[in-house]
Amino acid sequence: MRPFGSMGQDGSQVFPGALQPGAVVGGWRVQGTLGVGGYGAVYRVEPLAAPGRGFALKLSLHPDPARALREMALLLDRAWHPNVVRVHATGRWPDPVEGLPYFVMDCVEGLALHLWAETVNPTFRQVAMVGGSVAMTLGVLHARGVLHRDLKPEHILVRAREQVPVLIDFGAGDQAGAATLTTTTLPPGTLHLRSPEAIRFQQRHWRQPELRYPYRESDDLYALGVCLYRTVTGHYPFPPGQEPELLAVAITERLPPSPRDINPQVPEPLSRAILRLLEKEPEQRPRTGEAAHSELMRGLLSGGAAAFEAHLFDEIPGTPNQIRRPAWPAQPYLTPAPRPRPAPEPAAPRRFPAWGWVGVVACLGLLLAGPRTWEVLLRGWTRHTTPRVPESVSAPVGHKLASPPDRPHSVPVAAPVAVKKEEHTPVTIKPPAPPSPKPVRALKAATLASCMAGMACASAPLVDRPTPPAEDCPLDAQAAMQKLEIEGMQWAAKFDPNTHSQFVTVREGRAAVYTLGSEGEVRHGSMLTGTLYVGSKRVYGRFTQLRQNKTGETLPVCIELWFLDDRTRGVPRSEGGDENTAVVPNMMSVRGVWRYDE
Repeated sequence: MRPFGSMGQDGSQVFPGALQPGAVVGGWRVQGTLGVGGYGAVYRVEPLAAPGRGFALKLSLHPDPARALREMALLLDRAWHPNVVRVHATGRWPDPVEGLPYFVMDCVEGLALHLWAETVNPTFRQVAMVGGSVAMTLGVLHARGVLHRDLKPEHILVRAREQVPVLIDFGAGDQAGAATLTTTTLPPGTLHLRSPEAIRFQQRHWRQPELRYPYRESDDLYALGVCLYRTVTGHYPFPPGQEPELLAVAITERLPPSPRDINPQVPEPLSRAILRLLEKEPEQRPRTGEAAHSELMRGLLSGGAAAFEAHLFDEIPGTPNQIRRPAWPAQPYLTPAPRPRPAPEPAAPRRFPAWGWVGVVACLGLLLAGPRTWEVLLRGWTRHTTPRVPESVSAPVGHKLASPPDRPHSVPVAAPVAVKKEEHTPVTIKPPAPPSPKPVRALKAATLASCMAGMACASAPLVDRPTPPAEDCPLDAQAAMQKLEIEGMQWAAKFDPNTHSQFVTVREGRAAVYTLGSEGEVRHGSMLTGTLYVGSKRVYGRFTQLRQNKTGETLPVCIELWFLDDRTRGVPRSEGGDENTAVVPNMMSVRGVWRYDE
């Protein structure tokens, strides 16, 4: 393979990054260059068999084709969506086997998000609709395990005719199960669009270059907040022209000015929604793309919707289509970001009971006693006893629902969630064996374990977390549920349909459940994907996507986790688990709602 050049038909040298109009790549004729980057070149092309139809061809320029092949696989396998650029053909050039990979996609007739804002000068309503569409698209991709990882205004094109956004350039994208290609701590990207937690990770582990930052959905949503801030103000929240060290400090430690402080025309609800996406801690941002969409749309549904009809910027008098960009404040970062609040402490310290101290002292005394003391105790406890065979006892059966193991550079966000069954072997208690020559060591260990177990029982209870905030169901999800005839309906579902176990262990975060029986137009065995929230007493679930069994049709929904027995929101926890995991009944119910309540 000749990665950086090949011979043309006339014997001249042809370079992949500088193809001229008329050059032929596979069955496509080059019409012009759309852009050239470090990893690839994009050309406007037309098919030889149908001249006049415009497409875009992306040709890899890197001698290692792994990155280009992964982008092709991602777009073809999981990233298909009306708001994601479509792939129509793939191949290699100039050699069909060893040549450079290329793929042909839609040629989107539109402007990058920031250029669209300053050229078209749209209304805030149009901006909110575009931003909400991008958020919903990210939500669907995240549910499939796809992360963009390089979201910026240049990679959000707005179609000129429909004013609809299209996501492009998934060259840095990732999907659950993909091979690791990143060779640096952070994935490819731009500093002023990186999340605070990504920069903090790099700052903590700069001496460990082999570690990989676990990029998450919250990183994509933070980048969306940066893009929308740039759209409504004409400025980035943290100017990219700063020195990298100062820029990193600003992103992690300083609050950006409110969009309304720069452009007073920005409606308050939209300004607030953008700042929520830019929160320093990922837990304080919208958890999903659907939740971000809901916040961006909230102002349009309120009494202040008239403010959204104003255009982004003032036009310069006497110069049509020329806008006046708001000035950036002289001292923009006067407010430091608040530090994360420590976990709440119990209302009153838990007193260790007096008898508990006696037990601790007794345990310590036995541990410090000499071997003769242990021997006397052993003889006293075992004298005049008759060995017997107790009944066979089976270990409690449970199945763990979890995502695939985290790769070093990515956290899986996949739907469906992989179900991994734990193997449990019945435990039979055998008759006690004759005393060993050295019983002291075993008895010491047993007594120590008993003491530690007793002290563990006196530990503090799990700290209760607040329930997830209330939010309205998006309009498209409402329409889908009306079509499915499930609004207000409640029916049975299972976490793990492949087991007869009564209880399962679930983990906070992305999860899936499966419907039992049919309700409305929802088929039996259909998959609901969404988010689980683990509390100290109950587990709550909000599911935002339905995938019909057998047909594979995917629809947005608003469905909550309910409990069959007491018909209340969430399911009760059983004994076991911790702050992030919980043991719950495998069977529960789900309910279609117009609003997720607290």
